[in-house]
Amino acid sequence: MTGEVKFFRKRFFGGFNREDVVDYVAKLAKERNESRDAKVAAEEEVRALASETESIRLEFEDAKALMDENRDAKEKAENEAKMLSSEVESLSSEMALLRRELEEAKKAADKDRMAKDEAEQNARSLSGQVASLQRELEEATQAAEEGKKYKAEALEAKSKAEALEAAQKTFAELEPTINSLRAVLEAK
Repeated sequence: MTGEVKFFRKRFFGGFNREDVVDYVAKLAKERNESRDAKVAAEEEVRALASETESIRLEFEDAKALMDENRDAKEKAENEAKMLSSEVESLSSEMALLRRELEEAKKAADKDRMAKDEAEQNARSLSGQVASLQRELEEATQAAEEGKKYKAEALEAKSKAEALEAAQKTFAELEPTINSLRAVLEAK
């Protein structure tokens, strides 16, 4: 409604001009219908925005939970990788030591033919230990590779978290609009 005051023309024989009154009543009905239609449209938009907001909030909660899980998995993988790395270093040192011992045993065998049998036996024993250590080293290397995989998954979770933060920002930007639309609807 425009809020303007309408003065009706008077008829010569009493009363108001019927056409003026009918036009005014029709105009008021049209303005009322337009206002009602605008209110219904605004309410539908608020409902749609509220639904979208709830959807974004649920996605945010899911992504946050996933991010927490991935962070825990990443920390676990990093701790395991550190442990395996130190174990690999220890095994590498031990393997280098065993290789030196093997070389010394071979030199001793060349120098002393009489101790050849004993030196060969020691060499076979050390070779078995080296093979065992090599297997352990391979297992440790494989475990380190798995740690890298967990790290890659954690990076992917981080990118999802960044996308979620962008969605939160969008939600924060839409929230004042939703609140103002609610205020307009409540005022009507």
